[in-house]
Amino acid sequence: NNKDSGETTTTTKKNGTMVDNKYEEGEQLSTVDLAMENENSGKEIEPKSTENHLSDSSGYCTCCNFMNFDGVAMAKGYNMNGIARGALVMSNVFLSTAFIYYASKEAGCLDENDESIEDCNNKVHGFAPAALVTNIAVISGLLSAFLMPLIGAIVDYTRYRRITGIGTSILIILIQATQIVLFESTWYYMLILQAIAGFLYQVLVLVCYAYLPDMARAVGQTTMTKHTSTFVMTQFSSQLSFLLLIIAISIAISSKDYMTARISQAVNVCWVGFAFFRGWRQLPEMPATHQLPEGRSIILQGFFQIYNTTKDINKNYANSLRWFLLSIVFAEATVNAFTSVSVVFLADHIGMNGTQVGIFYAIVLFSSLPGSYFSLKVSSRLNPNHCMKLSLAMLFVVSYVGALTLQRDSFVTAYIWGIFVGFCLGWFYPAENLFFSMCLPKGHEAEIAGFFVYSTQILGWLPPLLFSVLVDNNISQKFGLMAVAAFFIPAIGFLFLTPSWPEVLAEVREERSTKELQVPSESSNEEDV
Repeated sequence: NNKDSGETTTTTKKNGTMVDNKYEEGEQLSTVDLAMENENSGKEIEPKSTENHLSDSSGYCTCCNFMNFDGVAMAKGYNMNGIARGALVMSNVFLSTAFIYYASKEAGCLDENDESIEDCNNKVHGFAPAALVTNIAVISGLLSAFLMPLIGAIVDYTRYRRITGIGTSILIILIQATQIVLFESTWYYMLILQAIAGFLYQVLVLVCYAYLPDMARAVGQTTMTKHTSTFVMTQFSSQLSFLLLIIAISIAISSKDYMTARISQAVNVCWVGFAFFRGWRQLPEMPATHQLPEGRSIILQGFFQIYNTTKDINKNYANSLRWFLLSIVFAEATVNAFTSVSVVFLADHIGMNGTQVGIFYAIVLFSSLPGSYFSLKVSSRLNPNHCMKLSLAMLFVVSYVGALTLQRDSFVTAYIWGIFVGFCLGWFYPAENLFFSMCLPKGHEAEIAGFFVYSTQILGWLPPLLFSVLVDNNISQKFGLMAVAAFFIPAIGFLFLTPSWPEVLAEVREERSTKELQVPSESSNEEDV
């Protein structure tokens, strides 16, 4: 969950889009170029004073200097949006348990005490109750896979970046507010809205990421590194704070799952509404980053970019980026499916209520911290490739152990399982980001980063679909969880096809050297050189 604000500091991730280093009038330095210039000059590149949207004298958050971002308004806005995104992710936990309750009740799979009836094979709206809930992730994943290139093209080739973000935020808030009236007669319509909200969340992430290169150019790499650390910490704090608040309220009033979900949505609307309001006030209108080619439709431009980037990677980075990105397609699809699938597994198979599922995720969040520290230690002793393979292997093992050992009402064992899940997730994400940042070719940072993000989305619908199909055919959910975890196997396999780490780095360096040794044409003037 923290990953969506944990980008490498030298890149910007835009789903399915290729972004060059052009900005407004004339050619600008890329983030890597800024870093090199900083090292040579020994000082930080300061923000341009003429760009008033990069600075802010309002004194907002002066009580906490670490969130003041040296007065950079764009950084403040991005950070506030991260606070909103953190709470949005956690609200899905409580909402999903309520959906399972209402779906099971309508299917006749609850007894008079609202306890689940084991081995109930009844259907609701043509699906098993558990499969109906995981179908949310399937629909959201399909929408993201097919529409993200279009959204990315709108962000890159038009001046509607900010209005797209504001419009998406408003729609998310309206959906969250509507879901407060979650009742037995309305739950199915709320379920459909949730599938749409999942796609809108990915659009929101895309738009927010689009501000990162401009921010990095303005403040320089050293300052951007500090800002990125604050972004991660703030979003993590928002996730954990929201989770603990709803857990505390539900325990205090002994609320049922559906009441916990309503409370969660009500609090979330206020939380997210305030954060979005402050965030989009700080984030500015931005011009198109580059011009749409003549005769090219904006509807198809994003797909053309993906095709061209794929050819370039396969031709020039066959030993490094190609295998890494193929691994990411399967690894991220599995990790992203874990949230929706594990909620169903814990609530329907183990028998946890919404509060207990929330406690499980709080344990996962806490446990990810030592996992991140361990990842850095392993990477320093081995290399990012080995570290990433080991983290994926451990995620595979932990998932299978949980699926095979967790039984009905084994709550304590499930919490212990959550410790290992969180540790492995905390191990995986830093290893992934380190691998990517070290094999990123100079001059293609934004383009490859955009392709990276699209790679994380393209198969996101497949693992939850497989889980839904198995559960809908009356196969135990433990086998459904194991089938989802099996996607880690091809992810690990592609990493084994990667050559030695020195060869990976040599391929990137060779490509850089080739570009740097290219002789300018005679028509180039001094400024071009």
